[in-house]
Amino acid sequence: MPICFAARKKRAVFALCLVFLCSFSACGLRKQNESQATWLTVGTADAGGSMYANGSELAAAITARDEGLRFNLKASTGSPENLRALLSGEVDLALITADIAAKAKEESGGEELRVIAAIYPSVSHWMALRESGITTVSELKGSALAIGPENSATEHASERVFEKLRFPETGNYYYAGIGHGAELVERGEVKAVHALAGVPTPGLKKLASTKDSVLLRYESAELDKILSGEAEYFPTVIPKGSYPGQEEDIPSFGVKCLLCVRADMDENLVYRLTKHVYESLPELVASNPSFAGAEDKSFYLEDLPLSLHPGALRYYQEQGLTEDKER
Repeated sequence: MPICFAARKKRAVFALCLVFLCSFSACGLRKQNESQATWLTVGTADAGGSMYANGSELAAAITARDEGLRFNLKASTGSPENLRALLSGEVDLALITADIAAKAKEESGGEELRVIAAIYPSVSHWMALRESGITTVSELKGSALAIGPENSATEHASERVFEKLRFPETGNYYYAGIGHGAELVERGEVKAVHALAGVPTPGLKKLASTKDSVLLRYESAELDKILSGEAEYFPTVIPKGSYPGQEEDIPSFGVKCLLCVRADMDENLVYRLTKHVYESLPELVASNPSFAGAEDKSFYLEDLPLSLHPGALRYYQEQGLTEDKER
């Protein structure tokens, strides 16, 4: 019996050693794979909006297809900050709304901007508490409002709305990220919060889940005025059911959110990224309403305000998606 017990003990110790060895080897392999991966930093926005969440989902979808590509997400105040970070080399890729990109290409350094694709639509939302009794954007005139981070695409859109709807040039307007702006509405410190973001927007969804809230409508004539002032804006709706308590479609306007790179990024790397982005779109559309319509060629590839990067153009041409040499 003692000999048998000792033998069993030796086998158990040996088996345990094998487990540790295998675990150590697997861990070492993972670390080796990570060390050999190409790491890229992506400029997104604050967690209360959709840009950070959508950037995270896109990065995860690419890495699932190609473990040699890994991503760090950089939070920011949004498109203008992402633009500056991209051109300075602080980030490798950036999510930038088409209106900001279109203006930037005419400025110093803007000639270095290139695009891989339009990824999802950012849509204008105004949300207030239902108890306010307000139902339209024009009724907000003279109210305290959260208009987005300073120098953000949301603030830019807020300014266009105020201009076309003849709001006071100065007023109780608060610079606030979407999540913080929603908290200000909940606390009664502002009447409404504005977001130019994907549908649904996390910060607004949280507000509507916490307090009975309502999305405000633009009148048809008001939308026409807003759209006439911005070539990159387009009419759209926020579909009913996007937020708790939303029982009808809400007419609004949107803008394409672009995945941008610098012109000097390696062509083969951009080709690789473009392939994975393109192949990921159907599953992103199926799993996240914010990407709705993004796999439609007319959205992700046509009427872009920037030239495609040569690596992206080469991939699309090989797929028979474009014959254009250059924009």
